[in-house]
Formats: sequence, structure tokens, C-alpha cells
Amino acid sequence: MTYETTPKQDQAIREWLQASIVPLIEQVLVKKLGQAMSFAAQELGKPEREWRGLTDAEIHDMSGYEEDRKMYRFARDVEVKLKERNHG
Repeated sequence: MTYETTPKQDQAIREWLQASIVPLIEQVLVKKLGQAMSFAAQELGKPEREWRGLTDAEIHDMSGYEEDRKMYRFARDVEVKLKERNHG
């Protein structure tokens, strides 16, 4: 059995949907938008991490030669370039 609606019934259904369903959808959208904005504000508000370079001991351990001044200077130069690149 099929049931056909009249134009007046169709209009009444559309009005009911508009009055009851649309506000629910809007509430969900507003809630999700608020959550997204909170998350974005939280992420954007995070402080930048402070630069932490290598210690002298770490450089010496990597070079294998405690008195290798060229390797030490090279490591410090690399640090300077990385710091410039990461912090503008």
C-alpha cells in the first residue's frame, strides 16, 4: 500500500522538519564549531619551546675525540644555523 500526501500535508511536514530538526542540527554544528575553536585557541596559545643546544659532553661523545676542536666548532656552527632556521 502506498500513501500519497497532499500538497498541504507536504507543506506541514516541511514546516515540522524546519521547526524541530533544523534547530537540533544547528545545536550540533554550534557545539562542534565551539569545540574546534577551543582546540585551535589552545594549540595556538602554546608557548614556543625553548631552544636546547647540545652540551659540550654530547659533542665530545659524538666526535670521539675530546680535543677535536674542529668537530666542536662545526657542531656549534650547525646549532647556530638550526636555531636561526627554527626561530626566524
